[in-house]
Amino acid sequence: MAPSILAPRRIMLGAVALLIAATECSATMTVPTSFLLQQIAQTVSLPMYTWSANGTHTAKGYTSKDASTASVQGLHEDCENINLNKKIAVNFRSDVLGDGAIGYFYKCEKISHDTSKYWFTISSGEESQIDQLCNSDTKYPIVYDSQHNTWFIDEPFDCTQRTSPTSLA
Repeated sequence: MAPSILAPRRIMLGAVALLIAATECSATMTVPTSFLLQQIAQTVSLPMYTWSANGTHTAKGYTSKDASTASVQGLHEDCENINLNKKIAVNFRSDVLGDGAIGYFYKCEKISHDTSKYWFTISSGEESQIDQLCNSDTKYPIVYDSQHNTWFIDEPFDCTQRTSPTSLA
C-alpha cells in the first residue's frame, strides 16, 4: 500500500482503532471526550466535520520504480506492520488527492506474490477528495516507501460505504 508522499509524517498508532470506533467512521464528530482520542484527533488535525469512505483496495509492490520485480519482503513487512500496529497516513496520497485526506489502514492480506489487499477508512474535510478516491478511474502514480524499501502502485479503491456530515445527523 502506497504511503503518504511524506512518509515521515505518517503516524503509527495501535490505539487509533479507538478513534475510529468513537467516531463510528463517521462524518459528524465532536471532539472526543477521551483525552487519548482528543490527542489523536488534534495530532492528525482531524476536521470537525468530514466526508469518509471505507472499503478495500489492492496495491502492488516492487523492488524498483520500473515495476519489473515484485518486492515480496516489502509487501510482507507492510502487511505485518498494518496488522500489528494499524496505520494513520496524514495527507494520504496528497500527490493525487491534495492535502488533507487522512487514511486509516487496519487490515492487510497478501493475495498474490506481488499484491496485497488493504481494508481502509479515509476521511477528509473536502467531499471532492472522497469523490476522487472512490472514482475507479483515478490513477495513482508509483510511490516509494522508504520504511519497506518498496515501490507501490495503488489500484482503485473500492468504497463500500460513504458518509457525509449530514448522513449521521
